[in-house]
Amino acid sequence: MIEHFVIEPLSTTWWLGIASSVVFIFSVIKLMKNKPALVKTSFSKWLSISFLISYLISNSIAIYSGWWNLQDNLPLHLCRISFFISMIVLITRKQWMYEWVLFLAIPSGLHSMLTPEMTQGVSAWFYFDYYFVHAGLILVPIYLTIVMGMKARIDAWWKTILRLQIPVAIILPLNFLLESNYIYLRHRPLVDNPFLIGDWPVYILFLELIMVIHVFIIHILAPKHK
Repeated sequence: MIEHFVIEPLSTTWWLGIASSVVFIFSVIKLMKNKPALVKTSFSKWLSISFLISYLISNSIAIYSGWWNLQDNLPLHLCRISFFISMIVLITRKQWMYEWVLFLAIPSGLHSMLTPEMTQGVSAWFYFDYYFVHAGLILVPIYLTIVMGMKARIDAWWKTILRLQIPVAIILPLNFLLESNYIYLRHRPLVDNPFLIGDWPVYILFLELIMVIHVFIIHILAPKHK
């Protein structure tokens, strides 16, 4: 397995990652908000393509370097699942996919940036990729909401929670088969996060509870279909 690396919160690297992510998110929203519909649609496609290219580059580097493995490099972390959904929803604007990234990608991306644990390797590229991916997870639902005018359905918050349990139910036993730790369902991540309470499986139950709270807060704040 690839050795994971924790970026120390409040370190120079941490601040650079946070600052660049904030600038990236706000710049895209500011630049695209009042553009014609055709420009917005074109930009959405190119943003989706850039996400795919970054994923392919990261995996190509891992394969070329000889450290690609089933335990670390399958796109089965929640952030990676949401990243792929982000690529698709930017083009299709599928409603349930928008609701997935709105309710799940924002909190997972935010926590991943606040308590970063690099799982793919450590290099200049992987630093860039880490923050590009997780800033993208926050950007896409905000972009779709503010720039593209999408709104969640009233019951979407709890339906999204139920949808999340499908990959959880599949990946949990798969982790024991592969000796992997996707979605951190087999053991705790290395980061020092106040929401990580107890050992396995207690911390998973607390994370589910915290996730429900996050989703409900977004439900309260986000614009909704009447």
